[in-house]
Amino acid sequence: MTDFVRNAWYAACWSNDLENGPLARVVLGEEIALFRPASGVVAALEDCCPHRFAALSMGAVEAGEIVCPYHGMRFGGDGVCTAIPGQKSVPTRARARSYPAIEKNGLVWVWTGEVEGADPGCLPDVHWLDAPGWRSVTGTTRYDCNWLLLVDNLIDLSHATFVHKSTIGTDDVADTPVSAERDGDTVVVTRMMYDTEPSNFYQQVKDFGGNVDRWHRIWLDPPSTVIIDAGVMPAGTNDRNNGIDTRIISVLTPVDDCTVDQHWGFARDFGLDDDGLDSVIAGSLVFTFDEDRDILARQQLNLKKRPGALMMNNVADAGVVLARRLIDEMRVKETEAVK
Repeated sequence: MTDFVRNAWYAACWSNDLENGPLARVVLGEEIALFRPASGVVAALEDCCPHRFAALSMGAVEAGEIVCPYHGMRFGGDGVCTAIPGQKSVPTRARARSYPAIEKNGLVWVWTGEVEGADPGCLPDVHWLDAPGWRSVTGTTRYDCNWLLLVDNLIDLSHATFVHKSTIGTDDVADTPVSAERDGDTVVVTRMMYDTEPSNFYQQVKDFGGNVDRWHRIWLDPPSTVIIDAGVMPAGTNDRNNGIDTRIISVLTPVDDCTVDQHWGFARDFGLDDDGLDSVIAGSLVFTFDEDRDILARQQLNLKKRPGALMMNNVADAGVVLARRLIDEMRVKETEAVK
């Protein structure tokens, strides 16, 4: 079993996924039922009625309470049972575990660790998703691999040259050295590519009339949010105002040892009124992530066949090594706190 980092906020779903009825999600192996009580503030309960262990997510939301689909017991957003059909008294043990939950930047976040540590100030900064002056395209992709493999994939973009030739990959991505550093609890990887041909994706969204200077600045907001500051500008101009600036945001939610959900967003500061561009970006991203998904699924199978085998690191893995080390430190810190 993976030693998940539990004292952290994880995205359970997009806000617009949670409408009328309850929604079932699995976060770090824990089955959770999400719903909106009468207050409208999102609630997250263990997806298990304490009566006969039916799944609460199969029920309905009535008058701001979740109603068990099996015997009709009602629960508030705090997990406390408020009514049991056929009896007047409600025993104090009739309650479902509740999880701290919060809604921000278009995402519903839950905390599966120690309740007292659930500080909203620790939410990952993904403000570009709904900030003025930016427009976002969002979605969710499920991968059949351990979440750490997807963190590796997003931190080290050298694979883009080989895996994503038709969209974002160019030869210079793999050929350009990176700088990697750790600043406190953040890992940052930077790659600058000068006087290079724009990728197929950039050619789709803007005509630069020639070569460009291109940048990647990638950082891990631990344990599992990766943000890519990526953009291009006309070569040799140092004029980002005449270029393209984007943030590719990946909020990763481990489902279990071999499954992870990527809640992704592509935020841009151009074409803010262009609905058609949304479709172009969404199509390109889904295609790109599907390419990654195929690679990572097979990588996971190879790891399963080789228990105890160690992967090797190349120079381009400098950021991956720092990220893994930081995540390991977070795990150790949690383990020691329990002892």
